[in-house]
Amino acid sequence: MKKALLTFIFAALSLSLAGCGEETSTTDGANEAASEVSESKGTLLSADEFEKMFSDPKKYKGSKVEFYGRIFVEPERDSDGTYLQVFANNNSERNTIIMIEDPNVDVAMDDIIHVRGTVKDAFEGENAFGGVITAPMILADSIEKTDYQTAFAPAKQTIELNAEQNQHGYKLTVQKVELADQETRVYVQVANETNNKIYFYTFDAKLIANGKQLEEEMNYDANYPEVQSELLPGVTTDGIIVFPALEEGVSTFQLYFEGSSDNWEIDFEPFVFDVGM
Repeated sequence: MKKALLTFIFAALSLSLAGCGEETSTTDGANEAASEVSESKGTLLSADEFEKMFSDPKKYKGSKVEFYGRIFVEPERDSDGTYLQVFANNNSERNTIIMIEDPNVDVAMDDIIHVRGTVKDAFEGENAFGGVITAPMILADSIEKTDYQTAFAPAKQTIELNAEQNQHGYKLTVQKVELADQETRVYVQVANETNNKIYFYTFDAKLIANGKQLEEEMNYDANYPEVQSELLPGVTTDGIIVFPALEEGVSTFQLYFEGSSDNWEIDFEPFVFDVGM
């Protein structure tokens, strides 16, 4: 679907809405009373209702929505507003067309956004393979930029540690751990207070829980800050290391890291942190 089409779609929609105070219909009475959904226009859809809305957006016209999404094409703008195509809930099967009556809203492709708005209609078109796609059209009341963990992997528990270990001026601090249903996030800081270059490789990191060893898990969608692997003297780096989600029933676990230096006369022991829930 071409980006420029977004402006046309919403312009046509605006004209149809401005032309009458009430929407008219040529469908029969069966369709007019087709669903209980019509009775709940103006109410906020639940998470389950929001998912069902994608199968038949027209049923939910007038309903309020609140969701997170990722912008997957460059925004289109004119004097009336900004037009977006978004994957709702970070799901490529949840193509959503959004308009907000603000041409200056600060968003760009790949931004993750929090949207509040109203279902206005459905758009039907073809994808690159000739298949028919239906996308809900949302008139947004507000759009706010946010981050991956807030939108798609919220922490259900945060463990504040600020635990530091220092070996020969190689300082490693575990600041906190966030436990989410989708992943475990470990916030780490490494500081080089030696006179030599030091090294830290996240692929050496391990999380040990219930006798199982978990390896680093790459989350390319999240764009988390990465810990630098080579640090010159005086340099400090911060980042997030991702592991799989912990199993139910885990009460304690260990975090294991390794470090090295250009000074081969210095031996480093593994940096091991015990974490309680």
